[in-house]
Amino acid sequence: MTPSIDPNQTQNKKSQLRDVYDWDALIASGKSVEKPSSNPVMGSLNFLNRFITHESLYGDSEGAREMSKVLLLLQSVDRPASHAQLQQTRKSYEYVCGYLELLEETEAPFDVCFEFERLCHVLETLLRIRQQSSLGVQCSFGQLHQQLNQTSSYGSFAA
Repeated sequence: MTPSIDPNQTQNKKSQLRDVYDWDALIASGKSVEKPSSNPVMGSLNFLNRFITHESLYGDSEGAREMSKVLLLLQSVDRPASHAQLQQTRKSYEYVCGYLELLEETEAPFDVCFEFERLCHVLETLLRIRQQSSLGVQCSFGQLHQQLNQTSSYGSFAA
């Protein structure tokens, strides 16, 4: 397990130099910079930007690289889906779900797990819409947001 996803590591002010993940900084950065988003797609995009920055700083370059792929997928929702993009969406969904399982096993803070649950839900919905592209269904941010609101078992996802 990489140090970045182990919340049981001891923390100190120089944690960046010791490859110890600062969960509190990740959580606090989201609360101090922006209001929680009622739009799950925008909330996931904002969280991913913060998370990738933290992963890069704390030494998990593989995690940052994989999450960057997820970020690119979410930023390109309006573009026509290719077979390669559908495969990448599947891979990213599986990666994020696996990452969430690791977070839950290590008893990561609720806020971080919640953000990953929301991200899994967004990717699952995106994958479902993208799979319908063979039927001529176009994917858009509006359609993704609408589908998420219709199928949401979490409410508005506002933290």
